[in-house]
Amino acid sequence: MRIISRSEEETLKLGEAIGRLIKGGEVICLVGDLGAGKTTLVKGIAKGMGILEGYQVRSPTFTLVNEYPTKKGPLIHVDLYRAKDIDLSEFLGKGLLVIEWAEGLEICHCTIKIDFCEEGRVLEFFGCDFIYQIDS
Repeated sequence: MRIISRSEEETLKLGEAIGRLIKGGEVICLVGDLGAGKTTLVKGIAKGMGILEGYQVRSPTFTLVNEYPTKKGPLIHVDLYRAKDIDLSEFLGKGLLVIEWAEGLEICHCTIKIDFCEEGRVLEFFGCDFIYQIDS
């Protein structure tokens, strides 16, 4: 499935809808160029999962891993841009695991590819059964 996002706000809302559908234990892999909106989507997912007050999603480019408490359990946000050899096994099953720069990973339950397009961004969903529950 493909969804066009025409703005940062639309990407946040899509992420929020995804976050509301998350059960916990999933692995979502994000693929896209710098500035495509991967972290923006994660911000929306965190909101939809009920991120606890006082926490703000930030890109894990330099920290490599950020963990946020939510009402649905932990959201573990990993960035593989600078470190492809992080051992992800310690995070599996702990909560929702969202991995940026996840090209070629085999542990993904769902892969979301984000590309630039004339209208803004196009998000392509692979193996993401929950996406069909989102109202367009």
